[in-house]
Order: sequence, then structure tokens, then C-alpha cells
Amino acid sequence: MMKPLLTLICSLFVLGIAPIRAQISLLTTDLTSIGDVVTRYSDTIPAYGPGGSGPNQTWDFSSAVIEDTAVTTVVTVASTGFQSTFASSDYAMEGVEGSSWLYFEHDANSMSTTGAAGDLLGNGDIESPFSDDLLLHQFPRTYGSNFDDTYAFVTEASGAGLPTPIPVNQVRLTHTGHVYDTTDAYGTLITPYGTYDALRVKTVDYTHDILEIKLFSFSPWSEFSNTMDTSTVYAWHAKEEMLAIAEFTFDSLGNPARFTFSTVPPATTVGVQEDANDDLSIYPQPATDFLYLNGLKDFYNYSAEIISIDGRVCSHQQLGSTRISVATLPRGVYILRLISSDGIQQKPMRFVVER
Repeated sequence: MMKPLLTLICSLFVLGIAPIRAQISLLTTDLTSIGDVVTRYSDTIPAYGPGGSGPNQTWDFSSAVIEDTAVTTVVTVASTGFQSTFASSDYAMEGVEGSSWLYFEHDANSMSTTGAAGDLLGNGDIESPFSDDLLLHQFPRTYGSNFDDTYAFVTEASGAGLPTPIPVNQVRLTHTGHVYDTTDAYGTLITPYGTYDALRVKTVDYTHDILEIKLFSFSPWSEFSNTMDTSTVYAWHAKEEMLAIAEFTFDSLGNPARFTFSTVPPATTVGVQEDANDDLSIYPQPATDFLYLNGLKDFYNYSAEIISIDGRVCSHQQLGSTRISVATLPRGVYILRLISSDGIQQKPMRFVVER
């Protein structure tokens, strides 16, 4: 009955011989910010597992099948209509339907979720602030990083329209959890959208749920169910991610249930030149009509490719100066790739267009 809310919360623990890959460090600046829009696809019947742990792993999920689509938009807390409840939060993540949100606090050292609000159960707006916030990241995150954290919330909602055995007036869910987070591997992640240098995070969540009901508005609360459960989620994180590049979840029996992967393209590809143009940067952020390059040597020898956040090539132009037109691009987040005439690629850079 309260499964949609629990699913929303669980989504947080939500992204030949292989060459040796560099171990990355995930920083606070690698994650989301207001204005980001991320499309992710899911394979709902994966015939594979999450792979191994340890250094220099290769996880090849290139055969994942697209069966579900989810779009997440990062918005201001004020735009959600629940600012008074989540005044301390820094931003919210909005689902594709635009009627429910998850709220977050995010600073240089950590990222936590503070709760959820909106039409979480499909029968009207409810607010579910966490009485004990859930820690999602400590920065910097590196291979071997680990922490544990407790979290809790109590949610009351109308019983109207809920699939209960008998009609009820109200329901109340008391949820507590203890999460153990371990960055248990690093290596190469391959999805249908490309190849990434990634860290893998294993999250084990031990939960306790008490569901109570009121048959009538004047009735006392009575316990309907009291359950304990354990869930495990694997998530892959990369420097270009915003949200996790991939996530792997299991069903209640421990069988593979869902593999979710992002459409954010890789920021590091074979042939990327790392030692030249170390001072390369782009400005302004956000851009409106033009994007300017700073520090690119021999710019006339390069072409510029602009890729949308869902992986589409929006523009390809030969550079005639250090100025790139973005006037025709809609508002959104993009990746700029610079490619020389001899095929050398500079490290791609993310930028935002505002209108």
C-alpha cells in the first residue's frame, strides 16, 4: 500500500584483458546542481548480475535493454510548493510527472536527503520530512570509503483510493533504516551510452516498517503490519555523472530486479589528450548566446561538438575563433567536445544554457 513511497526512497541508493583504469575521486562538484535534467533508462529483467568488487574491475552492461524511462529535473525548493517544510534543503529532484519531489542538503563535505513531498501515493499531496536525515555521500568519495547512517520518517496519508483489503480513512507509515555504505570497487563501466571510469558503491539498508490504519476519522490507530527487510543496491559513480551513472537493484528474494543507466555521455574517451591544454576552460556559466574558450592552443585546428544531456549531437562546427555560438540551443545542460584534425580529443566539459 505504501510501496510507491518506499520505492521513491529506495531510488536514492540510486547510477580480452581490460586495461588498468585510473582510480577516480568523486567530489561534491561532480554531482547535481539546480537546472540539471537527467534521463535514465532501465532494464527491468536483467539476465546478469552486478559483477565483482575490488580494484581494476570491468563491468560490461552494454547489452542492457531499454524498457523504462525516467527523467529527473533538479529544481529550487521554492518551486515545489513545500518550502516551509524543507526550508533547510538546498534543492529538490522532480520526477517526470512533476507532482513529487525528493529534497536534499548538499555542501562541500556531504550530501543528504531530507525527505519527500507531493502526490507520493496517487491520492493527494502529503509531506514526509525525515526526522533523521539520510547521508548519501561523504566527499571526497574514493575506493575503500565507507560509512553508516540511520534515518527515519513518519508519514500520514488519506486512505482514499489505496488498495487496502477494506476501506480505511487514514494510513500511517513509520519507517526507520540503518544504511551501510561501502565504495567497494573501481574500474571500467560500460553501458549502452559509453565507457566510464567509475567507482562502485554497495549500499545495504536494514529497514523496519510499521503500517497503521484508521477505519474512521474518530477511530484509534491500529497496527496493520510490522515488517523488517534488508535491501542491497549497487551504484556506479563517475566524474561526469550528476546522478549515478548506473544502479543495480534486487527484488525481495535477492534476485536481479532492475539495471538503470544514465544517458549522460562519458567525459573521458579513448584518445583524450590529458597533458596538453591543461588550463583549458569555458565561460560564461551559464551561457546564453556564445560560449568562449580559454587556454586552447591552435584553436583553428579543432572542431566543436555539442551533445545534449540525453546523448544527442546538437551541433558540430569547425572553430574559426575561440567563440562558439549556442544561440539556437534550448535551455539545458550540454557537453562540449573538442576534436583536433588528427583525432585528438580534449577532455569534454559540461556547460549550461539559460534563456
